[in-house]
Amino acid sequence: IYTDRGALFQCTVQGAEVTVPPGRPARGDMEYDAVLEHLGRCGRFQKITAVAMSLVGIPAGFNMVAMTFLGAMVDHHCRLHDSSQAGYRGNGTQGLNASIPWEYTGGDWRLSQCEMYTESAAGNVTVAPCQAGWVYDRSQYSSSIVTEFDLVCSRLWLRELAQSIYMSGVCVGAILFGALADRYGRRPILLLCMMVQLPLMFAVAFATDYVTFVTLRFIIGATMNGFLYSAFVIGTEVVNPSMRTLFGMAVPLHMTISYMLLGALAYCFRDWRDLQLAMAVPLVLFLSYWWLAPESPRWLLTNHKTEEAKDVIRKAAKQNGVEIPEKIYELIDKSGEKGADTTDCGPRTYSILDLLRTPNMRTTTILISTNWFVLSAVYYGLCVGTTALAGDHYVNFITSACVELVGVFVAWFTMERAGRKLPSVLFMLLGGCACAATAAVPPMYDMISTVLAMVGRFGISVSFNVFYVYSAEVFPTVVRNMGLGVATMLARVGGIIAPFVYLLADTWRPLPLLTFGVVSIASALTMLTMPETLGKPLPNTIASVENVSKPPPPILVPDGVVLPGDSDKPLIVFQKLTVL
Repeated sequence: IYTDRGALFQCTVQGAEVTVPPGRPARGDMEYDAVLEHLGRCGRFQKITAVAMSLVGIPAGFNMVAMTFLGAMVDHHCRLHDSSQAGYRGNGTQGLNASIPWEYTGGDWRLSQCEMYTESAAGNVTVAPCQAGWVYDRSQYSSSIVTEFDLVCSRLWLRELAQSIYMSGVCVGAILFGALADRYGRRPILLLCMMVQLPLMFAVAFATDYVTFVTLRFIIGATMNGFLYSAFVIGTEVVNPSMRTLFGMAVPLHMTISYMLLGALAYCFRDWRDLQLAMAVPLVLFLSYWWLAPESPRWLLTNHKTEEAKDVIRKAAKQNGVEIPEKIYELIDKSGEKGADTTDCGPRTYSILDLLRTPNMRTTTILISTNWFVLSAVYYGLCVGTTALAGDHYVNFITSACVELVGVFVAWFTMERAGRKLPSVLFMLLGGCACAATAAVPPMYDMISTVLAMVGRFGISVSFNVFYVYSAEVFPTVVRNMGLGVATMLARVGGIIAPFVYLLADTWRPLPLLTFGVVSIASALTMLTMPETLGKPLPNTIASVENVSKPPPPILVPDGVVLPGDSDKPLIVFQKLTVL
């Protein structure tokens, strides 16, 4: 039987010796893949686990783009007097014309949002910053953190900082919980993050100042990342290899559904506190994961926790109504006595340095992380920027979510036929070209810019959806959560930067979308060097990643034993040898 240490096991098949050379898939993958054949391709256990783990995309989607509405920017102007309680009166009132100067912004003349005329004791009229606060246009939003904490004019950068602080939390959670999940298991980290996050989601709605708001959002960002990717890895490692694409698409599908739900909730709840409570309530249902979320048998086997792995497998078999042969359990017991690494005879603890220690692993980590950085920056930049496009804010947001929903099904369709790499490259190029093309659109045709931005979001979202699946498949089991953690950490750095890119519009209105387009095109070209993963078994160890490009060695079998001619399917060979 293959081992990732390079040792040989010899089996006797009806008196003949079968010798299998080293270098093939590692122990944990082989045993669990054999178990999956007995459990069934899509049994009740796999269905419940896959659906439960994919539903985590809904609260994750809520939080990722919540600042679109929680921090909605509205039109405003200076309050003319301390005692003035008059509402927002637009640009056409004669009193405003006499009290507020005009300025040229974004290709149009409009009343200043941050300055007003003041008269000195000597009777001289000068222009000065707002003296008595601001009056806000509340026609679309009754309140947001912008209107409540006055995040306008000289404090405008604090609005962008709020989203960046959330992404910083996601960044910290990616590293912290990714490493913890690889060391202590997927399930404990998933439950820990859920229990911390639940009360904080409600607490945000009662934040009385800006610092409290961003602090709570930071912690939510960290725990949301641990919650999402622990669930995603559990689902990826539990389901049959033939179902990985379907599960991988179910997570972004639920995130897209959450965007549409958020648009509808924001339309119904125009006050940001009410909207935050509406987003928090569904999270209560995830308390059921204490019973629904299993530990990954693949992780348990890889970490020599054979008794716990057998318990999970027995529960799964009971749910599916099947029997697992005792020989499978015996094989698990025997393999638990073996080491798990090519250079170590026993289990070892992996660190972030292992992602960079060997050539193929280093290349994979750098390219995956770079592309996550670009995809996240462009994707969340386009999500948050929908309210800056021409047209109704809610219609734009829900429309772009519907476009993204189509993107999920396009990603699913293309991945099953063209693999992971090609769709990712082509759609990232499409999104980049569409965003860059907005630079050539004259200001009077702003609806064309809106359409191009929607096309850009469609292309980037398809590529993003493919990358969810692809990233989980290229990292080996022993560092999968950690690898995804590092990649998503860089992704959140992109998310931190994205809101500030829109400040470039003060220099030239199309510059933000042009920037997104250029970096998308450059990033897509780097993906051409990555391997394809469609139809390949999940790598279990770093050694299997380093050997991924090597041709499979010949398999020597005795006369009279019929084995598949395709040596690239070691699972079938393994099963036949096990049965015999």
